[in-house]
Amino acid sequence: MKVTQCDEKGVTEISADRHDRGVAPIAPEWRNTAGHTAWDDTVSVKGDRDPWRTRDTVIYSPGVLVRDEGDRMLPEMRAAVQSIELANLGVSRAAVTEQTERVLESDGMRSEMHCAWLAILALHYTGDLVSADAQCELLAHDPVWAASPQHQDLLTLLRARSSMLAGDPVRACELLKSVLSRRTPTLPTCLAVAWLIEALVDLGEFDQAHRILLEYGFAGRLSPHLPDRVHVLAARGALQMAVGRFRHAIDDYTACGRILTAFNVVNSAVVSWRSKAAFGALAVQRYDLALALAEDELIAARKWGSARGVGTALHAVAMARRDETSTGLLEEAVQLLDLGQARTEMMQALYDLGSMQVERKDVTGGRSRLEAAGEVARACGNTFWAERVRPALERLGDSDSSRALTRQELKIAQLARAGYSNRRIAETLFLAVRTVEFHLSGVYRKLAISGRQELVTALG
Repeated sequence: MKVTQCDEKGVTEISADRHDRGVAPIAPEWRNTAGHTAWDDTVSVKGDRDPWRTRDTVIYSPGVLVRDEGDRMLPEMRAAVQSIELANLGVSRAAVTEQTERVLESDGMRSEMHCAWLAILALHYTGDLVSADAQCELLAHDPVWAASPQHQDLLTLLRARSSMLAGDPVRACELLKSVLSRRTPTLPTCLAVAWLIEALVDLGEFDQAHRILLEYGFAGRLSPHLPDRVHVLAARGALQMAVGRFRHAIDDYTACGRILTAFNVVNSAVVSWRSKAAFGALAVQRYDLALALAEDELIAARKWGSARGVGTALHAVAMARRDETSTGLLEEAVQLLDLGQARTEMMQALYDLGSMQVERKDVTGGRSRLEAAGEVARACGNTFWAERVRPALERLGDSDSSRALTRQELKIAQLARAGYSNRRIAETLFLAVRTVEFHLSGVYRKLAISGRQELVTALG
């Protein structure tokens, strides 16, 4: 069999014996590889040859790319690859779950590092975090995995991803920092860095996330050969959103989406780029774009059927519509996200639901939802979100505080929320910089917030 290896120098083919189990190690020069696989007619959905499969198709997965060119693979690896491909297409979630379970129960799985990697990622996509954690625990005590630093690093990445998906970014940060500090040559570094940046953004550690982005050279134009560029773009988009650079965030998320589309990845469980881009579009008042992105994601999420995916998409649709259906959609989103153990996404949906209810004069309901968001944040150890909820609750003493802003203050606050610097605001509104600073201080005081980062939620 042959493995296609891509790095900054180009694309090369290297030979690999079939006993290498189908995929070459993930290496830092191009920490993704492309193994060549064959389709097995005996392993298919409902007993038929899979209708979505085409030959010579690259199958995307974080850390490894697999290509079908007709060579043979071990049965366990072939089944794991098929599970990932169906998950990417966002179809047959039940079949993916069943097949992944068979892979994880097979004798050959534990001896094949990449087979286990793909199978546990498939569990993440289905939303079965309990089984994913259980498999990681079993592998941690397996002699082959315990004796290999390379195996241990991949296991740490899987555990970190489980923690992140379960709403524990604190533990995810700890695990990712530990694995990056070891600098293992075979580590999928770009993926680990991307996931670390996402975790730091969830914790409000924006400066630290930006330093890491600069340290690894991810702040500017990304090479098309960069490993796991999809996840790097998604992580950078999350940071751009958090600091108010909404147009840049939209660019990163849509670039991420174009790459996934080229790989026939429809499933938002891989990266929920549409809903994230929709929030960016809302922030810059591109309402039609926001609604189109959110509704597209909801269609794909319902087709896949995971509670996390549908809940996340419903949140985006509710915020994009902003009509009489929105609070009901947010209520449903909260319930689904709770069911899917997606505590970070649930906390954010609760925050938006509470804020929307307050806007619509349901102060009692709004307070209840905001308090629930704070409780989830504290349970996750997320002090950033706990502190973010606090001023929103304090503002309920004067729920019309935003209307107390003067017309000039509101203009300045909206520009600041959009990421304009004080100097650029002054130039746009033909004011002195000191005048802008004075008005912003008044805005922060009236809205009971500490700075620009809270303007996004304080202004709605």
